[in-house]
Amino acid sequence: MVNGRCSKHFPKKFVENSKFDADTYPIYRRRDDGKTITKNGIHLDNRYVVPHNRYLLLIYKAHMNMEWCNQSRSIKYLFKYVNKGNDRVTAEFYKTTSNADGVQLVDEINMYYACRYVSASEATWRLLSFEIQCRNPPVERLSFHLPDSQTVFFQDDEDVETVLNKETLGQSMFTQWFEANKTFQEAKLLTYIEMPNKFVWKKNIRQWHPRKRGFSIGRIFYVPPGTGELYYLRCLLNIVRGPTTFSDIRSYNGVGPTTFSDIRSYNGVQYNTFKEACYARGLLQDDREYVDAILEASHFATPHSLRKLFVTLLLSNTMARPEVVWEKIYF
Repeated sequence: MVNGRCSKHFPKKFVENSKFDADTYPIYRRRDDGKTITKNGIHLDNRYVVPHNRYLLLIYKAHMNMEWCNQSRSIKYLFKYVNKGNDRVTAEFYKTTSNADGVQLVDEINMYYACRYVSASEATWRLLSFEIQCRNPPVERLSFHLPDSQTVFFQDDEDVETVLNKETLGQSMFTQWFEANKTFQEAKLLTYIEMPNKFVWKKNIRQWHPRKRGFSIGRIFYVPPGTGELYYLRCLLNIVRGPTTFSDIRSYNGVGPTTFSDIRSYNGVQYNTFKEACYARGLLQDDREYVDAILEASHFATPHSLRKLFVTLLLSNTMARPEVVWEKIYF
């Protein structure tokens, strides 16, 4: 009760048929049949009934409200509520001090603490070691990077020389994939995204080892096309099998290994960039449609409009090789 009124707007109105209000929330049918019940000296009719399910109340023996959820806003509310995170509580520790002049000083920052709240039911669930969440099938996120661009972790108090002398400095999940291809014959038949199917990444020793049981699905980190070489490297990782160095990824001889007998050293053409390797493998378009569009516009558009069109294509990041398009349309 707030100011003598129910904060949930009870009693409701009598309604002949269930319907939805302007915000798509359900308005349930409440018949004016004259039936009442007396509770604590108060006469209650259908306007005071909270939506519920009698079977669920009997099964769980708990207070449980029910709502009919078939509208988009209601579903969004439920998903936001389920995934809102852990229960939190704000605790206040009040302490005042006085300066030399006798003026009280209040530290408003340290006065309040945002703490994690563990209820009795959650504490029991965790003490009994029940599963907190279930994910099936398991997904392994695969990181990758350009040469000498791996992420390095270090403590705040470590000096640069100590960090650079660490043995694990160059051992990332991606570079250890190269080492696994050197060690295991079976790994040479797998792409980077297929590695979790047959191998498991052990973080404690930072190595790939053959999987003894189960399986996992690999997912490479997404990068937008605007990242340049990193994006083209990601394109190659979806098809290249068994490389042992970055230069092997940039090499292409027209065919790839399909069996153990087909696995040989990468003796094909070695391209200077990952982008050129993508063109050699036919992974990128030839930008012919953009060349045709600009040539067609040149018959009726002014030079200023053509330059503006080309700049628009550059800003939209749709052309695979802008320099080649420029060479073909420059006149």
